[in-house]
Amino acid sequence: MKKIDILIIGSGIAGISLGSLLSKHRKVLIVEKEKEISYHSTGRSFAFFIESYGNKQIIELTKISKEFFKNYDNLFLRKKGVMFIGNNKQKKIIQNFYDEHKTKINLDYLDKKKTLDKASCLKEKYINSSVLDINACEIDVNALYEFYRKNYIRNKCEILKNFQIKDVDEKNNKWIINRDIECNIVVNASGAWADEVAKKFLIKKIDVVPKKRTVFVFKPTNIEIDNKWPLIADIEEKFYFKDQSNQIYASPADETPTYPHDCYPEELDIAIGIDRLQKSTKFEFKSIENKWAGLRTFVMDKSPVIGFENYKKNFFWLVAQGGYGIQTAPALSKIAKELILGNNENKIMKLEDFYNISINRLR
Repeated sequence: MKKIDILIIGSGIAGISLGSLLSKHRKVLIVEKEKEISYHSTGRSFAFFIESYGNKQIIELTKISKEFFKNYDNLFLRKKGVMFIGNNKQKKIIQNFYDEHKTKINLDYLDKKKTLDKASCLKEKYINSSVLDINACEIDVNALYEFYRKNYIRNKCEILKNFQIKDVDEKNNKWIINRDIECNIVVNASGAWADEVAKKFLIKKIDVVPKKRTVFVFKPTNIEIDNKWPLIADIEEKFYFKDQSNQIYASPADETPTYPHDCYPEELDIAIGIDRLQKSTKFEFKSIENKWAGLRTFVMDKSPVIGFENYKKNFFWLVAQGGYGIQTAPALSKIAKELILGNNENKIMKLEDFYNISINRLR
């Protein structure tokens, strides 16, 4: 029987980042049900580091992650900027957004002319104003994932792919998986499958909701792409797009509740995204060159679930990162590591409020 300290279920950014840190201190095993690692949400993400993105907990976690990214200079981040645009009906939302965040991060409020100067692809008649998050950056998801994976492998720990949990038992406060793996702690980092995994361990579900997000790619026929454009997002997150490799990557910002599965884009969602872009931009294109969909997993308050199960102190949750899992991975993995190893006095715990939520929010 293989004996380990910690079993992590799920090889996405949550599992691999935590595994990378824990593997320096404990014998860790990551198991993945798919034939490839990082197959679902992480592998289908084009992620940004945006300090004004998400609720209070997400913003605070992003601040912690910022220290990690700064330590590695430009290895994972490329400064791009994010422009939140609004039409005449949204001008108050733009102003409120600016007023709420202007003292916390580096924002510029742009009138119509300045907005169009920054992004000539937008339609003049559509735009009223915008807010530019100057320091927002693209995240190189592959580089970040590989950084964690290589650290994990360097510490002589394994990833088992195509792994199915068929049998779970508990003896002497240790988990026995498939009758051939014994561990002290199980970490549920299985994303959209979090409740299904919990059920196998006789743990009460936390009601995660997977929500589908669609991306489509096209090449404009009438406009030359300018790689100086920021990522452009509707202030109410009805759509967003960016340039990449001389193409436009766009999304209708859909959040369609669904179930855990290998999801695919729906033609209706792509049609909605195209319609929103046609109303707000000058883009013309003949065809969609690529498309995909991924699952972003939430609980009701849209904050991550992190911490030991209240009545089962050998079962740890690290799920429900929503659409923020890449930019908050450095923070969440550090916090999770300290909780698991019992180092609660560690100085990284700058967020007492979040720390308390992390422990107590499960029930």
